[in-house]
Amino acid sequence: MAQRSPVNLNLDPMSRSQSSASVKSNLTVDSTRSSTSSQRRRGLLGKIGTGVQSIFRRFRRARTTLTEMEIQILLTMTNFTREEVLQWHEKFLTDCPHGYMTRKQFIANYKSLCPKGDAERFARHVFRAFDLDKSNTVDFHEFLVGLSMTSTTSSIRDKLQWTFHVFDIDGNGLLTRRECLEVIESIVRFNQSLQGDTLHPNMEQPMILAKRSMMNIFDNVGDAQNDKLTMSQFVEGCLKDEFISKLLAPGATNTTLVNTYDTPLTSS
Repeated sequence: MAQRSPVNLNLDPMSRSQSSASVKSNLTVDSTRSSTSSQRRRGLLGKIGTGVQSIFRRFRRARTTLTEMEIQILLTMTNFTREEVLQWHEKFLTDCPHGYMTRKQFIANYKSLCPKGDAERFARHVFRAFDLDKSNTVDFHEFLVGLSMTSTTSSIRDKLQWTFHVFDIDGNGLLTRRECLEVIESIVRFNQSLQGDTLHPNMEQPMILAKRSMMNIFDNVGDAQNDKLTMSQFVEGCLKDEFISKLLAPGATNTTLVNTYDTPLTSS
């Protein structure tokens, strides 16, 4: 009968250490792969969830009547009278019979005001402030609140607080220099397109001034540690800069971020 060769288990400390390290390495790799896969799944599920929520909200609020309570709330939240609320509601439903305005409709309205300029870039940022529940649509309540904020009757502080959301591209409640430079450039470009080139022979000068003013706000009132602006810091900095205040919170209807809905809403 053949003798079995002794099995060398090789349990010396060095081997055990190497074996343990190998297992840990494999676990780390598997964990990394699992984490990456999980993140991808969460990202996909998040997009699906956002789409479903958007559809749900759209159908949930697709009403074409205003209750007395809703009217009272709008009177409290806006600067409009009861008669004006009802008039705007009628006008809104004429152009948006489903009871909401899509992002495409919102942008189309701005593009109709300024067909030759980069109105879409500007409108994308403004839409973010109108879309309070982030459903990618604007219902009448959101529309009227935004309209009130861009009217000449709102206080400069209220306007600047609302405008903060125009600048907050990622929606995290803090403004970065990059966000501010992107949005301020789109605002100046749109403003120049509305006013015409003749008012600004040197078109780049207002742009340079606006960007410099925004960066000065970061330098003067921003948090030096993380180089970001909170809403209160943004408002404080804008109030101290006359050029930015007039640009973002104008007192006349011939400047930027004003009521652009004196013309019919685009329903395409």
